[in-house]
Amino acid sequence: MKRGLSLYLDVVRVSAALAVVVTHLAYPELSGGMLAPWRLVGNDAVMVFFVLSGFVIAYVSEQKVHTLREYSISRLARLWSVAVPALILTIALDQLGRALNPAAYAHWWYQADDPVHRIISALTFTNEIWFSSVRPFSNGPYWSLGYEAWYYAIFAALAYFGGWKRFAIAAVLALIAGPKILLLMPIWFLGVWTYRRTKKGAVDFRTGLALFFGSILGYALFRGSGLPVALLADTEATLGAGFVNQGLHFSNEFVASYVIGPLVAAHFIGAHAIADRFGVILERFKGAIRWAAQSTFTIYLLHYPLLRLIGAIGYDEHSAANVALVFLIVAGTCFAIGTVIERTKDAWRKGLDAILVGKRTESPISRELET
Repeated sequence: MKRGLSLYLDVVRVSAALAVVVTHLAYPELSGGMLAPWRLVGNDAVMVFFVLSGFVIAYVSEQKVHTLREYSISRLARLWSVAVPALILTIALDQLGRALNPAAYAHWWYQADDPVHRIISALTFTNEIWFSSVRPFSNGPYWSLGYEAWYYAIFAALAYFGGWKRFAIAAVLALIAGPKILLLMPIWFLGVWTYRRTKKGAVDFRTGLALFFGSILGYALFRGSGLPVALLADTEATLGAGFVNQGLHFSNEFVASYVIGPLVAAHFIGAHAIADRFGVILERFKGAIRWAAQSTFTIYLLHYPLLRLIGAIGYDEHSAANVALVFLIVAGTCFAIGTVIERTKDAWRKGLDAILVGKRTESPISRELET
């Protein structure tokens, strides 16, 4: 992968993670309504993650892992190395918040009945299969792991098996995942297609510029026009508001996502074409970019419990300075924790490798694989 493109994708990764933080900080009880427009872009940021994830997984499977075993270990290690500590910290932060202000957690966003079931669902990534949606305590953003894990698995079936087996195994996995997860799967696999398109060669520089900036303009016009809201309303009118928002839940904006996904793909193709030019600029900040990017998974999974804890402690949510300070505290804490968590990936890989081979031996999978 071109170094300039790799660095730019890291910038996108960090930006999308921080956008999700602002999206949740935009709840009226956390920012007094001053960030209200940001409430609309949360789904869009996750679609950026989905396309980016498909792109990077296609790259990793082609360039760095060549067997199903290596792929499985790298994916599980990547997921569990962050998901396990995030789940533990979520429980700890929630308990602290409830001890300080029990009333603050008496809302829809905190769900703690049958905690064992919630933990098992979270760790097995079955929290979003079919029409269920099992929220792990206050950690709403965890939902997307219950989507991505299945995309990883279906991709593995198609990439590492041959003949009829690849389609049969993929079909079984899809049947287990259910329609809600499958609705957004084209967005993820669009990322796979985008990587493979860039492998065929870059479009010319002018076309790249047009795709790079045109996709940004296209998104601004699409979001600014109010079409995503109208499309959701039409979906609710067609399928029923209850089914769309409770049954499809986090897939409820799938129609708008089918517009966002191609715009992200076009943007990445454009970025690939002009990477040699802007890569020179990004190289100057390579260290900072790489350092920040390593914590994006942690930012995504930990920011919400942190926001709710700070909300329980209390501050003036109508003060722009206070809201900005909350954002900085949450982001800074996530960056700090992410730096620590990132160091555990190799241990997870080696541990999973040892379990699979029945002994602790050094494996090629222990090399660094970034996502």
